[in-house]
This record gives sequence, C-alpha cells and structure tokens, in this order.
Amino acid sequence: MKVMENVVQLSMFMTGEQQQMVDRYITGQNKDVENRASNVQQQVNALLNAGLRPNVHFKNNFTIEKNVTETVTLGGRYYDVEEFETEVTYNKSEGGVFLLHDTVVVEDGVRQIVQKSTWFTLTSDGKVECSTIVGSYRAVKPETILRKLEEMKDAAKERLESLNQKDDHFTNAMAKLQSEFPNATSVARNNEWVRTRTYTNSYTVDVVMVSFENGSYIKYDVNGFTGKVSVREVFDVVEEALTMNDKINRLVNNLNQ
Repeated sequence: MKVMENVVQLSMFMTGEQQQMVDRYITGQNKDVENRASNVQQQVNALLNAGLRPNVHFKNNFTIEKNVTETVTLGGRYYDVEEFETEVTYNKSEGGVFLLHDTVVVEDGVRQIVQKSTWFTLTSDGKVECSTIVGSYRAVKPETILRKLEEMKDAAKERLESLNQKDDHFTNAMAKLQSEFPNATSVARNNEWVRTRTYTNSYTVDVVMVSFENGSYIKYDVNGFTGKVSVREVFDVVEEALTMNDKINRLVNNLNQ
C-alpha cells in the first residue's frame, strides 16, 4: 500500500513535461517488447519452414514479463526536463532465438562435442545472416543454414576423432621415448611456436621434448595421422659450449684416427 501511495505522490508532484516523458518511456518500452515478439515469431517461422528443429538446430528462450514496476531515472542535461526519478510499470522481455551448432571443446580436462548457441538476424527477404555458421556476413536461405549446421555436426565428429587419435599417438611416442632415454629428467608434450615471414601466417605445433639434467634436449615431431616420430631439433649443451678452435681440433683428431 505504501508503494502505491509513493507512486501517487510522485505523480501528483510531476510537471506536465515530466509526465509526458514518463508516458513516452512506458509506451516506448511496451512497443519495443511488441516488436521483439514479432521479430522472434518471424525468425521461428522461417526456421521451421526450412526444416530446422527446435532444441536441435535452434533454441527459443524469448520471454515476456508483464507489468514490471521499477524505479528509473529520466530527463537530464540533454532534455528540456530536469533529471528526476520515478516508478514506472511496463512490459519487459529477455532472451531470443539462437542457432545451435556443434563444436569440440575441452571441459574439466575432457575433450567432447557440445552445442553452442549463436545469434543471427533475419533479413527483410527472409534470408539469414550469421557469420559463425556461414563464415561471412553474407545472407543465405534458411535451408542453407540447415545444411551448414549438419556439415558442422559431421565436422565436429571428425575433429573429435582426429584429436583423440593424435593424443593416442603422442601418448605412445612419449612412452617409447621415456623407455629409450631412461636418464631423461622429463618427457613432455609441449606447444612450439613456428615463426614465418609474416606473423599472421605463423602457427603452433605440438612436439615431444626430452630434457636432460645438463640442459640438453631433443624435440620430436609426432605425425597426428600415422604416429610416425621424427627428430625436430637437438640441443647439446656441450656442443654449444665448444669454441671454433675446439671444433677444429676435434675435426683434426677425427681425421687423424
């Protein structure tokens, strides 16, 4: 009862300009909800007509909460009305329609396929704009979106299988190298940055690094498809410490043997 009394008191002391601003605010908020509800229905109809299924290819979590009472601040220096606070009652909405696509992620240390949601827009001619699915901002038919979502599902399955196979090859390679170098201080899978002429074309690769107590190490490449292990880099601390004369003397000694 006190809340209603406060609202009435605020309304009683409002100027005509303030009341007009409140009315415009409420009308604008309610109209925005109506427009959003209409857009959501258009999006859902376009997807359904193209064969997309709810909770499989898209989700709709759009909701409307009616007659919400909140305190808002209106007016201010950019208006002809001094800034003021008042309670208003209007309709609010949240959520929307989102496309669902499969992708491979690592959660809690486990690699798996999950569904991610992404926004999209519907053009005036009924086409869909979604850079996440299409790969560009080009508008395409909803039927094309359905085909691409199915392609992404297949690609996610293939990627998961490929990554798991690669993990198995690295696990086997590390076990083999651990057996080959029992005195190694560590045998670990690392990420190697490969710098090219341009930064944008540079990339990273996974390698197995066998480290030794004196600081020497050997890096190995492991083919993700075949499991073949090959030497990528050898760093010998003793070798690196040799001077040019040391190397010449070693060469001479080897030739004289």
